[in-house]
Amino acid sequence: MVKGPPLTAPRLPGWTLIIAAITLIVFFFPALGNLLIYDRAAIIHGEIWRLLSGNLVHFSLAHLLYNLVAWLIAGTIIELYGYRFFPVLILSSSILIGITLYILEPELYFYAGLSGVVSAAVAYLCLQGMGEKGVLRWLCAAALTGLIAKTVIEIRAGSSFMLLLHEEDFVPVPLSHLAGIVTAILLFSLLRVTPRLRQPAR
Repeated sequence: MVKGPPLTAPRLPGWTLIIAAITLIVFFFPALGNLLIYDRAAIIHGEIWRLLSGNLVHFSLAHLLYNLVAWLIAGTIIELYGYRFFPVLILSSSILIGITLYILEPELYFYAGLSGVVSAAVAYLCLQGMGEKGVLRWLCAAALTGLIAKTVIEIRAGSSFMLLLHEEDFVPVPLSHLAGIVTAILLFSLLRVTPRLRQPAR
């Protein structure tokens, strides 16, 4: 009898689930959200962790669900495919989003939401997928083009396509999406030009 390859357990999308769990905990414990939300006045007074942690806070259940569904899909695919440095992407995009908003949006006093980090994850997934073979390469290229176009349109319009689906009581900040995309491009480019960090053959 010819033996096939050994069966391996499916990869658990650990980082994706951890971030999802944290956002849920923060949402259902408002006091924690108040401590973590991007609050410009608090940041000025030294609470700099809010530059990063504001991404974990959400204003409403709909706001949370929109971001969480997209996050679970993109993050799970990234981890199942074994694309490297996903934790680095999460941390660096969170930091860059906070810094970008602090510098370029001086009139923005409060910010919350995972959408910028989701944009980073989707862009990173597309960039990695463009290195695959077959139809997937072209699908990822089209998806990345669409994501960038959507973000540019939102920045110019000062609104978000998500508001067409559900009226919310908050103002979207498309600049956070752009910061996430830029982070993904920078990290992916670094991996491409640094041989010892390149994606190993799978």
